[in-house]
Amino acid sequence: MGRKRLLGLLTAMLAVWASGTAAAKDLIVGVPRSVPPYVIPETWGGIEYDVVKQALALSGHTITPKLTVLARVPKEMAMGELDAGLTMRPETGVDACYSDSHVTYRNYVISLESSKLKIDSVADLSDKSAVAFQNAHIYLGEEYARAVGKSPSYREEANQVVQALLLYSGRIQAVVADYNIFRWYAGEVRGKVDVTQKLHLHPVFAPTEYHVAFRDPAICAQFNSGLAKLKASGEFDRIVSRYMAQMEANLAEAAK
Repeated sequence: MGRKRLLGLLTAMLAVWASGTAAAKDLIVGVPRSVPPYVIPETWGGIEYDVVKQALALSGHTITPKLTVLARVPKEMAMGELDAGLTMRPETGVDACYSDSHVTYRNYVISLESSKLKIDSVADLSDKSAVAFQNAHIYLGEEYARAVGKSPSYREEANQVVQALLLYSGRIQAVVADYNIFRWYAGEVRGKVDVTQKLHLHPVFAPTEYHVAFRDPAICAQFNSGLAKLKASGEFDRIVSRYMAQMEANLAEAAK
């Protein structure tokens, strides 16, 4: 092989390598402060966090998490402080590329079975004392917003551990939350309240699909490709199973 041809080949190889390297980015991602088992900042893990991290890694991207609360993610995205935001829905109004759904929350109205609370529809919350997650009045629709707007005692909390404490202590009638999140926190507060009390789940909400909001549509497409590969390989299911097992172990300790 001639010297010029060799130099040309090396130059071409370096160009390909450089273009691939340039495409890989470290993304600043808005991460909710704590919504276990989906996001666990203390260990930088969780179902949603691991799925997003691994799906992006398949395109060479890394993430730098920025702790925030759901209410601030839309503003920080709009100001360009974030490359992406987790646990997003188009209803937030952020001008972004919304990924394929990567996590589904199953919200319920949760009450103590002993209270014999009757809740057959969202409207039944209008005269109940309840605590919900932050921005629930946006995410759960107009009917929900109208109902809780009439409630004499309704509030939204960024720190959802408060929900378990208030419900199990009998200080509120109901919690509006994803069941897995509530159960995770029940395991964390087992020494403070009796978390072995039976619960009643009122299924007045449909499952809620969430997305990652990306500023760059190209990275959004790469994420979707990585997400599909995670699901096809079975790794997505393994991530979910790992955290579900951890949650059940925490609750088993409470029953001893």
